[in-house]
Amino acid sequence: MAFPVRLLSVDEEVAVETRPHWTYLAAQAGAFVVLIVAILCVTVVVDDFPLPAIAVIGAMAGVSAVATGIRLVRWANTYYLVTDRRIVYWKGVPRWRGIELSLHLVDEVDASQTMWQRLLGVGTLRVRSVVEGHVRRLSFVPRPAVVCREVYRLQREAEQQAIADSEPRAPEALAGDDPYGASLDIPDQIRKLWELVELGILSESEFEEKKQDLLRRL
Repeated sequence: MAFPVRLLSVDEEVAVETRPHWTYLAAQAGAFVVLIVAILCVTVVVDDFPLPAIAVIGAMAGVSAVATGIRLVRWANTYYLVTDRRIVYWKGVPRWRGIELSLHLVDEVDASQTMWQRLLGVGTLRVRSVVEGHVRRLSFVPRPAVVCREVYRLQREAEQQAIADSEPRAPEALAGDDPYGASLDIPDQIRKLWELVELGILSESEFEEKKQDLLRRL
């Protein structure tokens, strides 16, 4: 089952969509398999098995099966997403809840893997937001290094697009047939440039340089 499209914004593009790595299920499922094998071995070796012992073993098997089923349902309803706008961690049994971080507010993303995790292709993703100030840990992420690279790629593309949108344009392109259109649009461009400064994309010196260039076009 894919991530519900209704939870995405209009025109939002998904770059990474994945569930937790299969190792998320390994411990619970492994314990269940070991218990079943042990039960089968005991029933083969022991001919006259006491009824109370059978009841206890059956109860243990039932509890283990239920725990494994719950873990499987949680895995099937947990998603890690990276879009061109945000990083999303959603889970929902029975209600949806999760964490969303806007890409332009993400200050740092890095992956943590042990030697065995590198061999299995799983790890922990640490995401730091400039707003929250603390690190969020996302566990059991498949190929976390690839996810890191994808986040930084999308951030670079967003910054380049923002800078391109803020670049001064020729008065003819701004004004069209209206000779006064260019001067009316320049204050809006200056405001957009300042927004880039507040987001940390432009420095104040770069802002002043671009502002003076725009003012000379008035």
